[in-house]
Amino acid sequence: MSQLPVILSVLKALLQIVLLAVPLYYLLKFLRRSRGFPILAGLLAVLLALYTGAVLLDLDVLRYILGKGVVWIPTLLVVVFQPELRRIFANIGGTHVRAALRKETAAGVVSQLAKAVEALQEEKIGAILAIEREESLAPFTTGGRWIDAPVNAELLLTVFYPGTALHDGGVIVRGDRIAWAGCIFPLAMDERRRAFGTRHRAAVGLSDRSDAIVVVVSEETGRVSVAYRGELLRGVSHNSLVQILGAAFESAEARPAELAAAAEGEEGGAPDRIARAIEAAKEDF
Repeated sequence: MSQLPVILSVLKALLQIVLLAVPLYYLLKFLRRSRGFPILAGLLAVLLALYTGAVLLDLDVLRYILGKGVVWIPTLLVVVFQPELRRIFANIGGTHVRAALRKETAAGVVSQLAKAVEALQEEKIGAILAIEREESLAPFTTGGRWIDAPVNAELLLTVFYPGTALHDGGVIVRGDRIAWAGCIFPLAMDERRRAFGTRHRAAVGLSDRSDAIVVVVSEETGRVSVAYRGELLRGVSHNSLVQILGAAFESAEARPAELAAAAEGEEGGAPDRIARAIEAAKEDF
């Protein structure tokens, strides 16, 4: 009986360690996969170097300022990782429940999308289509109209035909439905994207803020481009587009283990299929 308090004390200490270590471990894994991690790592390295120098050189004022600045780290994390945090809370909020498509249905959707893009390309009609995947695109429906119609090539051609009310905005495809049309997507603001047209900047901007695949048709050249994870692939052929779209809809059927592997950054997950399809498309040039 005399050792019971000691055992309880040890168990209590172990429990506290686990409760602190496990969330911290998964937080670090999440941060390492995010685009803001290099920024945060570089900033922390600079702050650590400054603090070390202040201690070694006995710079009291600088050490005091840096010590007080620690309270701003949570605010810094929110600013740096705002896109990732927004996605997490959007998914927790239950704004989107993804319905997996059967292979036959997915193949039909891909066929209709590819047919529409090919017709838009031939007529040089500008268009931007976002394929919603695991992350909801509900926050990016600004200015849009709720359509909720089956994916159909003729309907997409009508939406983007010059002079119609919704032709300047983007279309969001959710599963086998055209969910929204006429949406104003966020523009990519970095300097190397400034030379892009508005549609291409919008495609890159949306793909940088979500896991969507965004297809763009240029009204000047008729060329087809695909944006994914903040990168733009220009001059995509019809066959390559079919492969990329097919990979996107395959992810809706991916087994939980595959999606978990993708989330952990391991090979074989659904996003890897899309990346491989895009790499294959690059070889067409």
